[in-house]
Amino acid sequence: MKKILSIAAFLLIAASSEAQTVNVHKTDGTTVKYDASQVEYIDFSEASGSTAPEAAKAIDLGLPSGTKWANMNVGATKPEDYGLYFAWGETVGYTGDTSDGRLFDWANYKWCDGSHTTLTKYCNKSDYGKDGFTDDKTVLDAEDDAATANWGEGWRMPTKAEIKELLDNTTNEWTELNGVKGRKFTSNTNGNSIFLPASGYRNGGSLDGVGSVGIYWSSSLLEGGPAYACSLDFYSGNADWSGGYRRYGQSVRPVRSE
Repeated sequence: MKKILSIAAFLLIAASSEAQTVNVHKTDGTTVKYDASQVEYIDFSEASGSTAPEAAKAIDLGLPSGTKWANMNVGATKPEDYGLYFAWGETVGYTGDTSDGRLFDWANYKWCDGSHTTLTKYCNKSDYGKDGFTDDKTVLDAEDDAATANWGEGWRMPTKAEIKELLDNTTNEWTELNGVKGRKFTSNTNGNSIFLPASGYRNGGSLDGVGSVGIYWSSSLLEGGPAYACSLDFYSGNADWSGGYRRYGQSVRPVRSE
C-alpha cells in the first residue's frame, strides 16, 4: 500500500501544471513546504527498529585494519551474557532454551531446501546447490547479517580475515567474568580487551558446550565447502578459526569499521 501511495504522489506532482509546492503536514500541526520542481520523487519506508543496546561499545584493540570489536554479543545486555544463537545467514536469533521448539537442522535452515546439498543462497559449488545452483557469494549480504539486522547500520559480523587479525594481534587467555567462563582477548599494542563467553552452540534440538566452548560466526563462507561457514572457535586450551555447518546456532559478536 505504501508503495502505491508513493507512486501516486509522484505522478500527481509530475502531471499537475498547477502543483507548485509539496506540502508535508506533520503531526505537531506544522507544515513543511518544498518547491515541486526540486522534488524528484516521494517514497515511504519503515523506520528501523534495529539498535544496539545502550551498554554496547566498540572496543579499539589497536588492530592494523582499524576494526573495532563490540564488548558484548548480539542479544546480550552485558559482556558475560551468552546472548542469542543464530544459524549462519539468518537474522532471527534464539535463546539457549531448547524448549522453544526451534531445531537447528537442515530441514529448518533458511538457505537450503532440506539438505546441505540443496543450498539456495551462498553457494560457489554446483554439487552443493539445489539443481546445480550457484551464486558465487562468499560473504553475507547486509540483509542477512545478524549483527546489522539486530544492532543497526555500522555494525556487522566479522570476516574470516578479521577473526585471523584478532588472533594475530592479541593475546588470549581462558578466564571468568562474573562467574562466566570464556576467553579474554587483550590487544598487543594498547592493552584494551574484550571478553567472549563460552556460550556453546545449538545443534538440532540440543544446546551443547555451554561453559566449555565458544563458537562465533564470521560473515565468510568456507569457500572449499559452502555447506560450512567460518567461525572463531575456542575452549580452555586454545583459540583459532574454524568452519562449522551453516545450520548450527552460534553466537554473534559484532564489529565496526571506523
